Amino acid sequence: MSEIKFGTDGWRAIVGKDFIPENIKKVIQSFADHYPSMKEVGQPVAVGYDKRNQSKEAAHLIASVLLGNDIPTMLSETFCPTPTVAWLTKTKKCAVGIMVTASHNPPQWNGIKFKESYGGAAGSEFVGIIEDGIVKNDKNGNVPKTADLKGNSKLQMYDPYGEYLNVFGAMVDLDLIKSKNYNILIDPLYGSGTGYFPRLLGKCVTEIHFEADYNFGGLNPEPIPPNTNELVERMKTGKYSVGLLMDGDADRAGAVDENGNFVTTHEIFSLLIKHVVENKGWSGKIIKSISTTMMIDRLGKKYGLDVDTVAVGFKHISPAMTKPGVLIGGEESGGFGFPRYIPERDGVFSCLLLLELMATTSKSLGELVSELQKDVGPVKYKREDHHLSQEQIQVVRDKMKTLNFDSIDGHKVIKKTSIDGDHFLFDDDSWLLFRASGTEPLIRIYAEAPTDEQVKAFLKQGSTAVGL
Repeated sequence: MSEIKFGTDGWRAIVGKDFIPENIKKVIQSFADHYPSMKEVGQPVAVGYDKRNQSKEAAHLIASVLLGNDIPTMLSETFCPTPTVAWLTKTKKCAVGIMVTASHNPPQWNGIKFKESYGGAAGSEFVGIIEDGIVKNDKNGNVPKTADLKGNSKLQMYDPYGEYLNVFGAMVDLDLIKSKNYNILIDPLYGSGTGYFPRLLGKCVTEIHFEADYNFGGLNPEPIPPNTNELVERMKTGKYSVGLLMDGDADRAGAVDENGNFVTTHEIFSLLIKHVVENKGWSGKIIKSISTTMMIDRLGKKYGLDVDTVAVGFKHISPAMTKPGVLIGGEESGGFGFPRYIPERDGVFSCLLLLELMATTSKSLGELVSELQKDVGPVKYKREDHHLSQEQIQVVRDKMKTLNFDSIDGHKVIKKTSIDGDHFLFDDDSWLLFRASGTEPLIRIYAEAPTDEQVKAFLKQGSTAVGL
């Protein structure tokens, strides 16, 4: 079996290979060993799970280990979004939250995410303690403790469609959205965001891909092309006002406009900032990952807001959002969080804010994107994912260490940043990024520039430079 290591957001592994009961119990026992030393000792642990193969079984096994270690446990009655666990952890003052999910990974994967007591993604120090504890227990031959769930006085079940669902009415003007008589098309991509929008907004919502399907209909549950193809085609019929997506555990958001045009996650991030600043009067620092658009920096300059850049992954963004005065944290993968709500991504909340933006301005999503591009664009973007063996990834990593561009396609490099991979910023605010994924065995190359042609040129020369 592979060594259990946490990536940019949790531990993920192949079901039946490394994601097996033995390893799940090891992870939770290691946490249980650490629990008595936490300042939150005595507080419950919130446990949830998504719609993946073995998720429910793993969640019940996690609860069993927690109870076996005499830790009070709150367990979801059914599948739920990851932000449900994050919100519950924060509002119910839990010691941690534990979510069974592999997020946007392909169907054969599953995993475990930890949320620290403030509701954000567990940082490197926290998961490092768990990793070290697993090694120690293996060395000493310590066996995980378990207990029955049935009739256990320390187990409490919770309804993920209950309090979590009700909180949105206090943050977003749902009545205003309903008054616009939109025809909203929602695609949860067979994930755990299923059912939330029909409950929140009623008959104006049409939901697709809501069925239980361990194979996600042959898609990867990530709200980007080509997984958006069916939503795009349906939007082209002209029957719907907007199309909105979430990933497998509903902590990421995607969108398609009224004409069937995919709206990039960079554009969504930028529109959310414009909305909460201009229409809701919110303010504060912006946290973004290194793989995120320069439109964010331009908006920060426009509104007089500081912008901090961190490594990819909410385990870096969430801790940054715990500091006073932060407005929003977000990243290229479609995750956006507001610490006044929770310092964690929430795909349902992000999509609701987009709808509120449309309703407040009485403009379509396509019109809003067009205005954004005129204001802080033009911006084109593309990411290439290269699925490779571990040996090939190491070869590419070695080549990345020697990368040193002076210019590409006539544009000079003005800054190189290596907080996560290698990021090259050019004299026209375009950029090129090389990094290894922290959740899957692949190398990613990202590019942003004013034109599609320049993006293609950057990606072509970038791929050649690392032998891809």
